[in-house]
Amino acid sequence: MQAIQQALQQAQLGRLRPAIAALERLTQKKGAPPEAYHFLGMLLAQDGRPDHALFNLERACRMAPGRAQFESNLAGVLAGAGRTGEALARFESAARADGSYAPARVGLGAALLTLGRLADAEREAREGWRLDPANPQGAANLASALIIPGRAHEAVDHLRDAIERIGPGITLNTLLTAAMNYDARSTPEQLLDAHRTLGRLHAGAARAFADGLPPLKTPDPDARPVRLGFLSADFRDHPVGMFIGPALEPGEGVEVFCYDCTGRRDAFGDRLRRRGATWRDGAGLTDAALASLVRTDGVDVLVELSGHSLGNRQTALAARMAPVQVSYLGYPATTGNPAIDARLVDGLSDPDGAGAWCTERLAPLDPCAWCFTAPPDGPQVSASPAGGGGAVSFGSFNNLSKTTPGVLDLWAGLLARVPGSRLVLKNGAFADEPTRARIIAELGSRAVAPGRVDARPPTGDGAAHLRAYADVDIALDTFPYAGTTTTCEALWMGVPVVTLAGRLHAGRVGVSLLGAVGLGELVAPDGASYIEIASSLAADRARLAGLRRTLRARMEASVLMDGGAFRERLHGACVALVRENGGAR
Repeated sequence: MQAIQQALQQAQLGRLRPAIAALERLTQKKGAPPEAYHFLGMLLAQDGRPDHALFNLERACRMAPGRAQFESNLAGVLAGAGRTGEALARFESAARADGSYAPARVGLGAALLTLGRLADAEREAREGWRLDPANPQGAANLASALIIPGRAHEAVDHLRDAIERIGPGITLNTLLTAAMNYDARSTPEQLLDAHRTLGRLHAGAARAFADGLPPLKTPDPDARPVRLGFLSADFRDHPVGMFIGPALEPGEGVEVFCYDCTGRRDAFGDRLRRRGATWRDGAGLTDAALASLVRTDGVDVLVELSGHSLGNRQTALAARMAPVQVSYLGYPATTGNPAIDARLVDGLSDPDGAGAWCTERLAPLDPCAWCFTAPPDGPQVSASPAGGGGAVSFGSFNNLSKTTPGVLDLWAGLLARVPGSRLVLKNGAFADEPTRARIIAELGSRAVAPGRVDARPPTGDGAAHLRAYADVDIALDTFPYAGTTTTCEALWMGVPVVTLAGRLHAGRVGVSLLGAVGLGELVAPDGASYIEIASSLAADRARLAGLRRTLRARMEASVLMDGGAFRERLHGACVALVRENGGAR
């Protein structure tokens, strides 16, 4: 109908509200076609009114059952509202109505991915990509379905092909850098180049609004307290929340502002909010609005805690929100963003020469760049499962994305070296039974009998997760992307961790954490040493028992859990950066 086309043309010209009003008038007339309700629903969703959007989209679907476009768009709005189960059913309905309708298959793959049905998600993502190889979201779905279950090497190859076909873009290039962090084939030079490319994409996007921002305020640390800001999408029960807490407390000469882009609150996040900082909600803000807020607050140094992980605001950062901008904690590599001035690290995570692989300068937080906060619901340490003379249990609770083929090779070699030993694996990906079966089969192809592998899905809560360490004697770190939270949790539960020292930051966090608690001897320089260290520890039952009894107290007495000292180091490093580089840009 002409009236619908005119309304859609208005929306394309940015006149969204008049377009909505025109379609609303049309739907009030007798005999209004289902297309009017459908497009009204889509525009209402675009206007941030999901309930009204769903009402109209559902009506369109009732009026014209079996229309793949209508069902698929209704599913998309349901997914955006967090109603993933309902969205899945609608996407399936759309795919049944028209198996060649690519948006339905792309949406179906995304919904399955959200629900953790990884094998099904990969199947649908491949079909969506086949039907529409120019769709970045379809390419992204397939990449995610490969990264999560530990097939990052396949994801890297797929993403390079997709970028060559479609062209570079923030979504696909972000996923490429993420996948490369897990892929042992990635060289430092390739990683740096990929991050620089991504940084340029964010800088290009920022140019659309940067000139309209309020002016930066010049820091004056001698006249007033330094305003230290923290920016994150993870101020909640999340590894970032677990490590950043002490730094959120104001210090002498330092005011703290937190820009919370989390989008959902939980009890852990509420505890962070009680640490004394000034909090701003940024989840619903555009990049321009967020940058304006930070500039108006007069933040002198902004510490971003996401890097390129989910919910990051790198485009806003590329517009420069503060005179000094720093990256820390939430991402294991350079950002590549030319507006990020420094990264907070330490001399073990980033030894001499590491700066060659970063676009930022490295600012040390020696002796350790991390500060672990004890879980509020942490159980007591249990006895070692091998303490009674039983078989030794190795274990890894790292995300399966970090369990690369090379990791499986090394673990299989270790199990062969220690007869009778077993391997306890636990991660979210094992909620998907085909994924769990695949890992057991891959270990089987490396001569590890299925009976020696205990592959567990996630547990219901944090306490139950930590109690699972009762079944592990020695934790095994991953590579080239090492654990952080998992390493600290294992140590907290009395379980020593063996790590392989990598060349880059992502593979050296374990080196720093073990060094902080005086266990540097558990750091292996190569694969053969990794097996030797782990097998020797397995043979020393007295040492295992002693570590089980003393590791928690050792952690509590170490720099790794000294929140006050950590706050002083981090605040001091940021104040020093302001003094060195704090002039308005």
